Amino acid sequence: MGSSLDKAIANTIEKSLDIYDYELTIPLTNFIFQSPLHWNVMTIIALATFKDDFETSFQHLCASISSKTGSKSSIQSIIEIGIARGFIEKKALKRDKRIKSLRLTHKSKKDYSNWIAADAKTYYPIIKPGRKNK
Repeated sequence: MGSSLDKAIANTIEKSLDIYDYELTIPLTNFIFQSPLHWNVMTIIALATFKDDFETSFQHLCASISSKTGSKSSIQSIIEIGIARGFIEKKALKRDKRIKSLRLTHKSKKDYSNWIAADAKTYYPIIKPGRKNK
């Protein structure tokens, strides 16, 4: 007979499979899950969107993401497609107009927030405070 932790893990796996179907219905998460590089690019851009003292640019992404994960031209392509699909917006930095800051658009920020909230509900039972992991 499995432990309570085993049961919680099995339940979490089932929920994560269910949420994956949901994630594929959202254009933003469908885009994010195309490859590990897409996930890295979009996660760093999301951090720049949600964190006040953090910004990112093409140059920053290239420096932050391992060349084993993807090339500079692939990063640029993901940014361009993300802009064309309305997921990413590009603005000149106030301190240096030559550098373009990358952020999620208003709609993508909302979709990303909803996705993270749904994901948190999926994994909360297994990581909730006070749980004894044996």
